Amino acid sequence: MASSQLSSPIIIIGGGTFGTTTAFHLAKKGYTNVTVLDRFPVPSLEAAGNDINKVVRTEYPEPLYTKLASDARDIWRDPNGLFAGLYNPSGWIIGATDRSTPFVEASIKSAKGLGVDPPRLVPTDEIHQQWPAMNGGFQGWKSYWSPNAAWVNAREGIVRMAREAMKAGVRYISGTAGFAKQLLYDENQTCVGVKCADGTAYFGSQIVLAAGAAAGSLLDLEGQIVAKGHTVGHIQLTPDEVEKYKSIPILDHLEGGILFPPQEDGIMKIGACHFVTNYAKSLNGISLPRYRSDNPKDNIPAVIEARLRKWMETCVPDLAHREWVETRICWDGDMPDYHFLITSHPTHKNLKIAIGGSAHGFKFLPVLGKYIVQMMDGTLDPEIAQKWKWRPGAKLSDYETNPHPEAPEDLNDMPGWGSDIKSPL
Repeated sequence: MASSQLSSPIIIIGGGTFGTTTAFHLAKKGYTNVTVLDRFPVPSLEAAGNDINKVVRTEYPEPLYTKLASDARDIWRDPNGLFAGLYNPSGWIIGATDRSTPFVEASIKSAKGLGVDPPRLVPTDEIHQQWPAMNGGFQGWKSYWSPNAAWVNAREGIVRMAREAMKAGVRYISGTAGFAKQLLYDENQTCVGVKCADGTAYFGSQIVLAAGAAAGSLLDLEGQIVAKGHTVGHIQLTPDEVEKYKSIPILDHLEGGILFPPQEDGIMKIGACHFVTNYAKSLNGISLPRYRSDNPKDNIPAVIEARLRKWMETCVPDLAHREWVETRICWDGDMPDYHFLITSHPTHKNLKIAIGGSAHGFKFLPVLGKYIVQMMDGTLDPEIAQKWKWRPGAKLSDYETNPHPEAPEDLNDMPGWGSDIKSPL
């Protein structure tokens, strides 16, 4: 590769999962003039990946993601690698009912095809015997056990990767000087740069839009991305409770919620699988995130919380009504077919898109940037490029299945969440 290409300026908008892995892999490949713009310093405050933990699993109906997840897992669990100490191999129980069972069945088929151990159906009695702390009735569950899943310290993973990128020369700019407000184009509609909140403009030979759920504030995405919020709560366990629950697997009921084993500090994270959108009238008919940094009085929707606590009664009833020590709506950009949107813009030359985490992107942090850089270089495998292309109107195919079939609800339709909701950018 020519030295002039490696030294050409590249601007990345967004310092979350996609932006961080892109910056890291650009630096790893020898690019020397890379700038990451974000409203917040590392780790970006509102990024979906800035979380205490995330699931690393290989169960997918699509073989591409099983392969990428397996590759990423090998890096996550390398005891001498960048992420040493962050990988916790707890295994997981996947809970499904009639609507989400096809996703699990397709994942089992994919795993067998790639030689990966598939999840196996387990009766509730076996769960109680193996993990007595999970003493709920698991009403309505079809429970599948897989030892292949783990949880990782997500926030620390992003921090470590960003630090390595900075050591290699990547420049990070935050605050109003890094708060992207407007993409800049020349007379030919070629994207040449970005203007930030303080008026500073940055110019590059390639502009990478990696702004996650907020990407629609900067570019017309033609309905491809929907910002969805995932309600999360933390509870504080006592030392005795940590001892009681520390050996449980991740519980992920695809229509109810997800629960993680406690961390060393006794914090247990519980997330809802009932997602929310934000189609406020002021947002021109698109859903955009409502970040707590802009709305510090926000809590979590009461209707979602009630469902989440009712779900906890089915698996860990002793914890179902504990007080939250922290709550959050974690926003991500969802694609209708759950494939990422990693592609060149079809009309704006030099504008590259790297978004669409769809609530499953973080696990790929170690490897995804390699593929984003290949897209930028024009060397991405054509079969992968076809899945990640610009595709307005995309829908789930017959082969693909929705892991979370519950329809999202809009914040504007919930008590206490009115038309005051505004754009984050």
